[in-house]
Parts: sequence; C-alpha cells; structure tokens
Amino acid sequence: MKIKILWGFVGNGALLGAETNKIKAGETFEDANDEYAHTLIGKGLAEEVDADGNAKVTKPKQSKPAAPKETK
Repeated sequence: MKIKILWGFVGNGALLGAETNKIKAGETFEDANDEYAHTLIGKGLAEEVDADGNAKVTKPKQSKPAAPKETK
C-alpha cells in the first residue's frame, strides 16, 4: 500500500520500508505493510495515496436515517 506520512513519529520503520524508526512528515512509502498502514491511517498519522501521489478521497457511507420512535 502506498501511503504518505502526515505527522512525524517514532514507529516500526521496517514495516514501512524505512531505513530508521524515526519517520518524518511528508515521506511517502511505496510498499508499506497493509495492516500497519491502516493503523497509521486510523490514527491520523498517514493517508493513502494513488500512483500519482494524490490523496485518495473516500466518501462516507450513505445510510437511511433512523425511524422516529413512538411517543406515548
């Protein structure tokens, strides 16, 4: 998975393919471990990017509103 780091942190550089465990903001990793990449994305430290380096935009899931409850 290709990701771009948004915030610098100290983590597991081997799972990202980095030389050190100190990861700097703005770095892009081509073959990051999928599970680790999803963890970083969930924490807001990274974002998934496409082949051109642009952030992938995902739309929130559309759902129907809940039915109003009956009042007594």
